[in-house]
Amino acid sequence: MSWLLVRYDRFGAARYLSHLDTARAIQRTFARAGIAVARSQGMRPKARLSLGLPLPVGTAAENELILVELAGDEAGRGPLELLGALRAAAPEGLAVTAVDDGGQRPRLAPLQAEYECDVAGEAAAIERALAWFAEQSEVPVERVSPKGRKVVDLKKYVEDTWVRPRARGARLGFSVRHAEGGAARPQEFVRLVAERAGAEPVMRDLLRRRVTYKGLPAQDKRAGREG
Repeated sequence: MSWLLVRYDRFGAARYLSHLDTARAIQRTFARAGIAVARSQGMRPKARLSLGLPLPVGTAAENELILVELAGDEAGRGPLELLGALRAAAPEGLAVTAVDDGGQRPRLAPLQAEYECDVAGEAAAIERALAWFAEQSEVPVERVSPKGRKVVDLKKYVEDTWVRPRARGARLGFSVRHAEGGAARPQEFVRLVAERAGAEPVMRDLLRRRVTYKGLPAQDKRAGREG
């Protein structure tokens, strides 16, 4: 076993780690666990480890993915042994949940990401906003960045929407499709729905449930998972 697919959850204070800081925390976890990671060639060798789809800072997550190549002398260790070592070494807020044999190095090409968050508006008003969204043939929004302005059609990317009432506000769920042309940002859809519902356009307790990747096995078939 050379390449590993490692699943983990991110919560608590770890939600505020950047993508780069999360990668560093994972590398330190492997080091504390005594698991040698292969390194690239050249003047400045780097750990052959990469995270999946970047998480927005402040977002909790389940079923996040890491792709890592083990050093040659680690090839004889099984998934459950590696899982136990990583779990014991992981810092607070990063919980390793599964380790699988990655086979030949897979390409982490995201197809869809599932999100949910709290919004301040009433569930009935949010539901009406979602019904309006479903009826539209296109919903363009403007994205402003240091690179300039861009118009994104949310209808091309957002699907599987739902809302549930909460004691204060509502819980909003949706999926974002990823394509070669890009994807919608979660805050773009939340802002649109909240403003349509007459609510504060702010998302709270954003959670990414899972990301589906092209060519990877279903999550319920992971070999190196414990209860």
